[in-house]
Amino acid sequence: MSTIIMSLCWPLQGMSGPQKAVLISLADNANDEGVCWPSIARIAERTCLGERTVQSAIKWLGATGILSFRERMGRSTMYTLTPAAYAPPQEVHPAADAPPPPQEKHTPPAAAAPRTVIEPSSEPSPSRVDANPSKASKPKCPTQAIVDLFNETLPGLPRVVMITKSRVATLNARWNESVVHQDLDFWSDFFKLVAASPFLMGQTEGRAGKPFRAVFDWLIAPTNFVKVIEGNFNA
Repeated sequence: MSTIIMSLCWPLQGMSGPQKAVLISLADNANDEGVCWPSIARIAERTCLGERTVQSAIKWLGATGILSFRERMGRSTMYTLTPAAYAPPQEVHPAADAPPPPQEKHTPPAAAAPRTVIEPSSEPSPSRVDANPSKASKPKCPTQAIVDLFNETLPGLPRVVMITKSRVATLNARWNESVVHQDLDFWSDFFKLVAASPFLMGQTEGRAGKPFRAVFDWLIAPTNFVKVIEGNFNA
């Protein structure tokens, strides 16, 4: 649980009881970046709400900007909470007829009157508003751990022995494309999806009777990476 995210969510108003309950349940599961991935059934169990009510609340929270979500391969949806972006819908009511505001009369000071200037007691401290917390907190790509997952999950494919600059750059690009990719569980699922494809594992006949067999660099190339995720090679 992130006390930072929780403390930002509790004061928010302008939502129904079920919507607030789902929000607090998500905040209770989130890390300091606001990321969590509880199942709908788990949220329903914790909030004592029906699954349809939970889904409706999540949809509403997404519409207000406080919540974004992304589907993961064969796993529960990943949610990201952004309390600072919360913008509940506002109901506009016509104002009742009211008399015009009274006109204030300002008497200009005498020309010779002294003017009072209040000097600041100290120099203002440097502002840190320009700092980008998202960049500071972005996790670094664990290249070696991903390579180890490949070698362990896919022993039938050519083993990765050297981690070259080109491989580091390509992996960093895939890692930074989405917050979903910044999770070793995602890469474990990705390589398991490869293992489930007879074509990628070289178990089917290819062109000219020679079977195709995927290699690490081919799998992490941009176009091939997307095709594997979308299940193009899993009949």
